[in-house]
Amino acid sequence: MKTYRDGAYATAALSACLIALRLLIKKGVLSRDEVIRDILDEAVQRAIFAETNTYDPVARTTAELNRQTAEILKLMTENL
Repeated sequence: MKTYRDGAYATAALSACLIALRLLIKKGVLSRDEVIRDILDEAVQRAIFAETNTYDPVARTTAELNRQTAEILKLMTENL
């Protein structure tokens, strides 16, 4: 049950971030291109971290987390 709850919190946080970004874009505070570029830069950085940290079991777990984070960030840009 705790894992399910943790996933729900993460999903809710991601949804809140997307809503905030959409509002900032709509209000003209940020440009869509700027937001997408910054998110994709972070995704690339996470992907690089994922490839460099594969030496021990803890590092492999961190690498998988970074890999999944990069994928989620790419999906976010598609929904802005």
